Amino acid sequence: MKNLLYFKELNKKLKNIQKIAIKNKYNEILMPLREILEVIDKSNYNDKNPISNEINLEQYKTQILAYYLSRFDHYDIYPNLNQNEALNLIANLLNIKKSTLRLARDYFDSKTTKIKSKESPYLKIRKGIDMPLGKKAQKIFDYYNYKKRPEITKDVLTILRKNNATTT
Repeated sequence: MKNLLYFKELNKKLKNIQKIAIKNKYNEILMPLREILEVIDKSNYNDKNPISNEINLEQYKTQILAYYLSRFDHYDIYPNLNQNEALNLIANLLNIKKSTLRLARDYFDSKTTKIKSKESPYLKIRKGIDMPLGKKAQKIFDYYNYKKRPEITKDVLTILRKNNATTT
C-alpha cells in the first residue's frame, strides 16, 4: 500500500512538472515527460491492485534465500560456516538440492552486483547468470531490492526457524 501512495504522488508531481514545462516552453523535457506519464497512465494501478503485494514467505522461501545469499552471502546467518557448508545446511533445511539453491542464487547474482558492491564491498562479486528472472524470482527481486539488510535478514531468519534452523 505504501508503494501505491508513492506511485500516485510521483504521478501527481510529474504532471505538475509537465504543466510548468508547457507554460515555460521547455520543449526539450516535454517529450520524455509525456512518455513517462503515458507509462504511468497505462500501468493500471489502483487500491485493489497495489504495485507490490506482501510476500508469502513459505511460498517463496527458496527464492528469498537465494536472493539473500546473492546480495549478502551467508555470513550474517551462519558466520562460523564456509559457503559450501552454509549452502548444504540451507538446502537440507528447505528440502531441496544444494545445486537448486546455488542456481537460484546465481540468477540473482547478475542483478544484485551494483547493490552488493555498495553494501558489502568485502564480498566477492559473482558474475552469475545474465538472463531474465522468472516470475517468482522477479517478484522477490522487486520486493526486496530497496529493503535494508536488517529487514531482509529478519525474513530469512523467520524462514530458517520455521524449517528448524538455528544460527550458530
